[in-house]
Amino acid sequence: MYRNQAGRILTTVAAVIGLVACEAAKSANPTAPSVAGPIPGVSITTPRALEPGAGATLTFGGEPPTLLIENPGTNGVRALWLQVDVATDAGFQQIVHHADRVTPGQGGRTSYRLPEPLGAGYTYYWRSRAQDGANTGGYSAVSSFSVVPPVVIDPPTPTTPSSAQTNNRPEFRVTNGAISGTTGVVYRFEISGAADFSSITALVTVAPGPGTTTMSLGELPYNTTYYWRVYGTDGTKQSGYSAALSFRTPAPPAPPAPIPTPGTTPPAPSGPIGGPRNISTNEATSIIKSVHDAEGWNLGGDSSRDSRIAFIKRAVGMLHYGDGRFNRGGPDSNWCIKDAGGGRPISDDVIVRCNSREAWDLIIGVGGNGYSWHTDYIGVLPGNQNVYPPPRP
Repeated sequence: MYRNQAGRILTTVAAVIGLVACEAAKSANPTAPSVAGPIPGVSITTPRALEPGAGATLTFGGEPPTLLIENPGTNGVRALWLQVDVATDAGFQQIVHHADRVTPGQGGRTSYRLPEPLGAGYTYYWRSRAQDGANTGGYSAVSSFSVVPPVVIDPPTPTTPSSAQTNNRPEFRVTNGAISGTTGVVYRFEISGAADFSSITALVTVAPGPGTTTMSLGELPYNTTYYWRVYGTDGTKQSGYSAALSFRTPAPPAPPAPIPTPGTTPPAPSGPIGGPRNISTNEATSIIKSVHDAEGWNLGGDSSRDSRIAFIKRAVGMLHYGDGRFNRGGPDSNWCIKDAGGGRPISDDVIVRCNSREAWDLIIGVGGNGYSWHTDYIGVLPGNQNVYPPPRP
């Protein structure tokens, strides 16, 4: 009996000695996978969040973001790996992604691409730390970034005007394109006399309306073809151009019946018109005054602005195209009319050189009683004023 008890005691002692020896072996081999930890004297530095940097903004593009981490260091012999957390709150109570074992990259940095995209419209917080299986380092400083929807500015769709018009004050209308991810978008209407928009007659900026947007340019020259298109911009991003439409203004209305005045000069007989030529400013003024006197135009206090505009269009048209009564010598297509820009009406007493934009005032006191003729050089017109050929008389 004592012999059996002694045997059991010896067996138990041997087992304990073996267990102690085994534990001693585990602690003695710091690279063993099952090493007991933490290992005394081993420290692991914290990694550093590099990209996206604090406060960065990422535009959602349907792709997962990539995090760039500066690798931690250790004075131990065990290999490190990284843990990465991404959350929607700075306290990491709402973690949307956790990576438990990320192998550090080469060159002192680790690039980690999330497996799924992050939703737009949120701010995300992220951090990382390192482990070696026995020791755990501290978390990096928390960094944050926002994911925002992409900016979308689609071009609008022009609807009117197109084809022939019944008046020369058309209303421009477009159906709005899609706009998202931005504010302060405006539409810019380009109107040109050239199909390739090599020259712009007018550029008008309008804030989009609800669903559709309209714009009124003001009075345009009669019997003229125009092309127009629109694009949207928020000042940073610009949409493509819309499709271009064209329209033609109607023929001018018949001039008002002349008002007879005492001593009106009888109309000159009509005759053949010569070839193109250069008409001086003084001759141009003389021809225009002849039209005024012969046809009995009244530009004084009893006249309307519309009738005065009709006169200047008609008279300059005779310079531009020639006329068998008043300008038989031949046309000078370099004489034009102008407006003051911004949709304002045509000037009723100014003639302009089409190519140089040099302008002359012809009438003192137009629109009032006692007006008189002169030729007063104004200078080169500013870019916001439109210059164009007169309609054919």
